[in-house]
Amino acid sequence: MKRPDFKTFVILRTVLLFLFSTLCFSLLAQNKVDSITDELKNKVFSRLKNFTFGFYIDAYYNQVLKSKFDTSNIVPFYANCPVMDQIRLNLAAIEIYYDAEKVRGKLAIQFGDAPNLLAEPSAQFIKNLRQANFGFRIVKDLWIDIGYMFNPVGYESTWPVINQFSTVTIGGFFEPGSVLGVKVTYQPLENFRVGIVIGNPYSVAYGKNTHMAGMMLINYKPIPNLSITYNNYFGNQALKDADTDNNIWYNNFIVAYTPVKYLELVGQLDFAVQTNSHLPPDTSRNATMFSGFLQARVPFAKHFAVMGRYEFFNDPDGFLSTVYTYRGKTRGLLTYGFGFGMEYKPVQIGYIRVEYRSINSAPGNLIFHNMDSDNIQSIIVTTGVRF
Repeated sequence: MKRPDFKTFVILRTVLLFLFSTLCFSLLAQNKVDSITDELKNKVFSRLKNFTFGFYIDAYYNQVLKSKFDTSNIVPFYANCPVMDQIRLNLAAIEIYYDAEKVRGKLAIQFGDAPNLLAEPSAQFIKNLRQANFGFRIVKDLWIDIGYMFNPVGYESTWPVINQFSTVTIGGFFEPGSVLGVKVTYQPLENFRVGIVIGNPYSVAYGKNTHMAGMMLINYKPIPNLSITYNNYFGNQALKDADTDNNIWYNNFIVAYTPVKYLELVGQLDFAVQTNSHLPPDTSRNATMFSGFLQARVPFAKHFAVMGRYEFFNDPDGFLSTVYTYRGKTRGLLTYGFGFGMEYKPVQIGYIRVEYRSINSAPGNLIFHNMDSDNIQSIIVTTGVRF
């Protein structure tokens, strides 16, 4: 075999060096790209570690007994599960939470029958927002939150998953709703928390007006199985150009107690007074309202629980509920009722509930069944998952 001359050898060596250099450069470039990608991934995931994402879906069927006289399929004073005799979507929601050492944020978007029912025509833009707010830690245990957030008043929620009963009491239906404003909370002790909120409320009872409202919250847990809460709401409910003021002071007391492992008790009492809201002839007098409920939940076996509840609502001057005339007498809404239910939780994130609910209005106050009855009875089935 003939050996290559010197010139050929130089050419071959040059080609090999070029190929080797190109290959090394490509490998180095690939390693550089990988390192940038990994660095970007680390940055993204390090930020996501403070995020929590959730989804909630709840469906229901509300069978109203003896409903042949009804021309409307909407059950009066139901804050959720409002449409009778149909399988409906109560809620479908997406939740995003951010929680870091010095900053936090919450965003929950909701769709379904419940938010559509409770949205005032003047506040349609807000109906699909459950909450949207952010907050900063000023010093240890002192936070300031800004945006659309929950009103502290009330134990119940329009989201059935949070409640012991899926349905909300009539008193809960008329409680102040979410507020657009600023909240300051402070927790000096592990078992004691206080706060104040300033802003505009959005709810059935209180349409948004141009007056600012204030809210206060106090929660104390003297022992691990006992929680005592006081919340209030205060502000002028009259329109900005009204001749008289309608100043309200709404008080909310909640006691939650678990005396033994298999018994959960909750009691709530609401009392409100509003100026210049009494029925004629003296409309300059104060009007008052009382409402509340007592309920018990007993979990048994591994996946089951039974519940019972008594509720009442009394708004004699109708400054929250409007005025009705019955038996020749004019007054605001007066109701009382009870309910029983059973819950089955096949998995931790899901539930199936069956409830029986009976609500009575004052005798002769025909507000149910197309204004033809003073009693309404329903069997409500709800099922949902939240994860």
